[in-house]
Order: sequence, then C-alpha cells, then structure tokens
Amino acid sequence: MLDNELTEQEIVLRDKIRKFGIEHVRPVINDSWERAEFPYEILPALKEVGIVGSFVQGYGAPGFSRREAGLLSRELGRIDGSVCTFLGVHANLCMGSIYLLGNEEQRQRWLPDMANLDKLGAFALTEPNHGSDSVALETSARRDGDSWVLNGHKRWIGNGHVADVTVVYARDEADGEVKAFVIEKVDGEYPAGYNPVVI
Repeated sequence: MLDNELTEQEIVLRDKIRKFGIEHVRPVINDSWERAEFPYEILPALKEVGIVGSFVQGYGAPGFSRREAGLLSRELGRIDGSVCTFLGVHANLCMGSIYLLGNEEQRQRWLPDMANLDKLGAFALTEPNHGSDSVALETSARRDGDSWVLNGHKRWIGNGHVADVTVVYARDEADGEVKAFVIEKVDGEYPAGYNPVVI
C-alpha cells in the first residue's frame, strides 16, 4: 500500500500509530530485546491510541477496515515486530476468535475488557507433534455436565504466560469437530511456561 493511495482518514490513523511507535516503543524496545522481555510499560499508551481490537466492530474496539488493519500492522512493524505480534495475537487471534465464533453473551463478557487492555488475550492452537495443523489436533475436549474438560499440550501460545483469557482449539471427543474454547486464567488451573529463547 503506497502512502499516496491513503485516504485522509487512513493518513490520520497512520500518523497516530507512527507517533505512538516513535514516542513509546522506540525508546524502550532495544533494552526490552536485551532483557528478552516484552515492554508492558507501553500498554497504557497503547490503550490511549484506541487501536486495540483492529477489525472487531463495537465492544470498545475501533472496527477497522482491512486496509486500516493492514496499515496498523505495517506501522507497528516498522518500529518493532514483537509489539505488532503481541497486538496481533491479542486483538486478531484471541479477540477475533471470540468476535467471530462467540455468542453475544461471550462477546459482551470478554471483548470490552480486552479492547481496553484490562484483560490480555492469548491463542492456543499449535501443538508439539503437529504444529498449527488444525486437522491433526490431538488436544481433546469432552463434556462433563455443564462444563468441558480439555486435555492436551500446546506450544508457542502467543501471550500465554501473561494472558487473562486464552482461546484454545481442541477436538470434541463426541463429534470429532475442532472447537474453540475460552479459558479464563485462574491461579493453578493450567501451567503456562515462558520460553525466552525463540529465534
């Protein structure tokens, strides 16, 4: 996308995202990389920019068009890929799954807090033996009264070690279908490790 093709609204959005990156990400990102830590101190400023939720319509999210969502990724990626990835997992994969697959009660329950960054989201699809091949998922799900029991192992769960809400994909034992489950973090419910050595 060439800058001379942008609408006035897209230029305003681009400049707002660029300003956030220059003022809040660029000054801290090299130190964060050296420490192998994400710069969570930028989240209040990210919240103020009003871009969290990307294409989600309503629920406190901006409801971007595809071009605007692409512009968001481009501008954040110009400064740092990890911030772009964090937001992509939180907003696009986790919030997006809830928005597209959830019912209205579920959307109301989670999306406003996530758009506000009061709750952070993660996405759990990838498995040790099959990568992100959803057809070969081994993680299982079975009904137990009014609840579901999920059993399996996931790997490379973006934002998993800090998330309040995780969308987990698992295969329903009853019908063999792959389904998405929202897991809220409660101390001791599931272990989430952190692997800082990723290239």
